Amino acid sequence: MPDAPTTPSAYLGRRMVGLGIDWLLCLLISAAFFPTEAAASGNAVERVVTGGDPLATLGIWAVQHLVLVATIGTTIGHRLLGLRVVRDDGAAFVGVAKAALRTILLALVIPAVVWDEERRGMHDRAAGTRLVATRGAARG
Repeated sequence: MPDAPTTPSAYLGRRMVGLGIDWLLCLLISAAFFPTEAAASGNAVERVVTGGDPLATLGIWAVQHLVLVATIGTTIGHRLLGLRVVRDDGAAFVGVAKAALRTILLALVIPAVVWDEERRGMHDRAAGTRLVATRGAARG
């Protein structure tokens, strides 16, 4: 992996698809283990998309994001799209503290949709991390 501070941040398309994959997986888990009564009458797709408790889905997403980013630097969605979270200081692992700050700010949404000229969300800037492409162009 190139030096983190000189590696450009990944483009928005890849970021959003990766987040979508992660969220869909969390919806599946939430619908299976935390079903709501209202979704019982829907078809299979509706039960997956709306069948789980929303707070449980958010909690599942936050836990998977925190654990995976802190330990291996990538979520399932990131991995499928060739993305990785790296530290600005070049350390090998993101670590729990930086991953926790990044996860909390991502869950709040607003810091994630405000970017700087380097395409870094404010959640990444605050945590001292960046999301970079590990294969192919940074575009996506």
